[in-house]
Amino acid sequence: MPPLRSTIQPLVRDLAGAFLLASGVTHPSRAARGRLTVVTFHRVLPAERLREYPLSEIAVSVDEFSWFVEFFARHYTCGTLAAMHRRWLQGDRPDRPLLAITFDDGQLDDYEHARPVLDRAGLKASLFVPVESVDCDELLWHDRLGYAAARLLAVARPRALALLGGEGDDHEILKAAMERAKRLSPADRLDLVARVEACVPGSARPGWDGLMSWEQLRTLVRSGHEVGSHSVTHSILPLVDDAQLEREVAGSKTRLEAELKVPCESFCYPNGDCDGRVVEAVRRAGYLRAVTTAWGPNAPGADPFQLTRCDIEAQRARSRTGTLSEPRLALRLSHFFPGPSR
Repeated sequence: MPPLRSTIQPLVRDLAGAFLLASGVTHPSRAARGRLTVVTFHRVLPAERLREYPLSEIAVSVDEFSWFVEFFARHYTCGTLAAMHRRWLQGDRPDRPLLAITFDDGQLDDYEHARPVLDRAGLKASLFVPVESVDCDELLWHDRLGYAAARLLAVARPRALALLGGEGDDHEILKAAMERAKRLSPADRLDLVARVEACVPGSARPGWDGLMSWEQLRTLVRSGHEVGSHSVTHSILPLVDDAQLEREVAGSKTRLEAELKVPCESFCYPNGDCDGRVVEAVRRAGYLRAVTTAWGPNAPGADPFQLTRCDIEAQRARSRTGTLSEPRLALRLSHFFPGPSR
């Protein structure tokens, strides 16, 4: 029998969420009034591919994404980060508050599966891409590590534990390994990825996974979406030296503008990490705004180079019965919500 607390807490959250939405407290028209809400997605996958993907926290199914988009379209004025931020700075305060839809990492599934959903809803989004990964069609380090570690845990668990450390079930071990890897230098992080991959027979990467191509990105731009910079190599920028920081920030902007033939106005800090030196580099490079992974909608006067976002996780928008819940989502997107607990 489950502990009483684990049974009562979800019920209390559901009842509180329903009451707050019904009373208007967390309804977007009230809770987000005067604020700029920025939501974040990473992966949008068909259900069968989602089951193969090891980092479930940053992925939603196509059906789940469709549900979120329908909610946004009903309750918000939606668009790209550039368009919504510009309107917000100009003092535009529509009855349906402003919301920007963003995607990190330039994944192919955002083009194949998220784009059609957005097209049907008539909505535009901003997609942040790391240019070197687009050039090489190479998965980002966290996906490479995720696939290889999941495979190694399945076929050679003692070897995996020796490389990854940690304890608990496979998912807990993988999450802890990811967090430790983020604190490594860029060279040491890639070395860890390579060592784990070398222990796995064949390629751990599924044949369906990859990054968008330059032509696909140009198609997105032509249809009204925004493509912004997510650096060159997706390095955690406070850990790199000044020369690499310049390349990651200014170099990515130059390359994106050359490939896409439009200004690149928006930057996304990889892993959300920035400090004063990094923020100043982004400002100096000529960007007009940048987003972090700090939680919450933006209040008037927010620093345009440290805009906050709400990372969308389907599981955390579900009620105690497992169904996607508008009261739960409305509460999480409101400024009353303190941020996600892990």
